[in-house]
Amino acid sequence: MISFIKKLIQLFKNIFNQRTNKLSSSSPKHKKIFKLALLLIAIIGLTLLISNILKNGSNDSTVNSIDQRQEATYAKSIQTINKTYTFPLKDDKSVEVSKFKYVIDNVALQDEIIVKGQRATAVKGRTFLIVNLKIVNDSSLVFDINTRDYIRLSIEGESERFAADIHNDPVQIQAIATKPTRLGFPINDNNRKFVLYVGEIKGEKKPININLK
Repeated sequence: MISFIKKLIQLFKNIFNQRTNKLSSSSPKHKKIFKLALLLIAIIGLTLLISNILKNGSNDSTVNSIDQRQEATYAKSIQTINKTYTFPLKDDKSVEVSKFKYVIDNVALQDEIIVKGQRATAVKGRTFLIVNLKIVNDSSLVFDINTRDYIRLSIEGESERFAADIHNDPVQIQAIATKPTRLGFPINDNNRKFVLYVGEIKGEKKPININLK
């Protein structure tokens, strides 16, 4: 585009130089028409130049916007679980109105996690145990649940059970839909053996043994 404009300017100069001598003997009417033609050429060239600048600026803005996206975090270690649990959905009077599926896909160790659009980074000597799960709603109801209420974690065989500190709760589940989400537990770097206890707060808990390298 810039090359084209330069050629247009050079053409304008050549025409101007060739016509200058001829116009000296021409009528005022011819001189006026020639000047208007030159002005029109100049306006077209300027319009093309401005259009090109604006287009390039728009492209640069798009590239910068893409570059500002947060990079996905990676897992240092991962264990596939693929277990599905079914829990009752209760109203505010504890009456069961439906059921939903609580699917644990996998468990991973990560030094970073993005939750609610914010990046959390573990301090030195610590990392995160991440539980990736899905909530499956086969009903026509829309509901909110606290996913952390259904999992507790024990570390290295200890009797203490921990709730997830990192979560997206409350998670809204649309009708006839599946919602992926995750839970995070801060742990020590050297922790490798865990047990997840899955179940309702007042119900039976089923253990899942986790061994991450």
